Amino acid sequence: MRRSSLVIILGLVIVTGAMTPAQAGQVFITDCLPTHRAPDDPIVFPGQPGASHSHDFFGNTTTDASSTYASMIAGGTNCEEPGDTAGYWAPTLLGGDGTPIAPRRIRIYYRDTPNPNVKVTPFPPDFRMIAGGMASAGVLSGWNCDGTALAPSALIDCSGGTPGHTYVRGTIIFPMCGQVDAAGNVIKDSVDHRSHVAYGTRKTCPADHPVQLPAIKVNIRYAVSNCIAERCHLSSDMPGDDPGSTLHADFWNTWDQAVLEQLVNTQLNT
Repeated sequence: MRRSSLVIILGLVIVTGAMTPAQAGQVFITDCLPTHRAPDDPIVFPGQPGASHSHDFFGNTTTDASSTYASMIAGGTNCEEPGDTAGYWAPTLLGGDGTPIAPRRIRIYYRDTPNPNVKVTPFPPDFRMIAGGMASAGVLSGWNCDGTALAPSALIDCSGGTPGHTYVRGTIIFPMCGQVDAAGNVIKDSVDHRSHVAYGTRKTCPADHPVQLPAIKVNIRYAVSNCIAERCHLSSDMPGDDPGSTLHADFWNTWDQAVLEQLVNTQLNT
């Protein structure tokens, strides 16, 4: 079994321990490895194998076009938190000749923004959303050298960076405010898989998306340092697109719901 590291962000203490996400104040973090690659997207094209551009999948080991909520929660995971059986996926990064560039890992941050003083509502079971794309490139999605500013294009060079900053990384920040239905329940999805969520501003969720959900940010580290030399682009890019500007990610809440709720309540609502 893979050992994990419990990283205490408050200070710089690193303790090797049990398979638990990193925790510090009002954030918890889970690290997952890539599981497989396929032209599937169970949110956009459910039940249609091969209908999508290529995606790299992380965490849940069973995610494919035919996945259901029941199959996902029964599936395995390679995330450090064994209760994180959620589905995470993003378009495949490619070299100039079309060869896939392997992701090394994904790190998912769950935070209490936009307002730490407002109660965070856990995602309901089977909640789904997509974030990123050209409209948010360089602001809410983009490319960086493990912590540098986001660039809209994947054509960046991290090879001369300091230790820990030498791999190209894709970052996607998800919306954190949810809509509710007439009964007051958080809406789990929408036709475009985006409209049921919104970004908060100035520590406030918009009136039409009043529920503060966990604020997810994902960082995907790739096994490449110089994407200029490698002529990196994404499987989702179209001819004429700025290479990598279509970076996006999908999230499907198929966590062990009891574990997710415990983490939200003990780590984000403290």
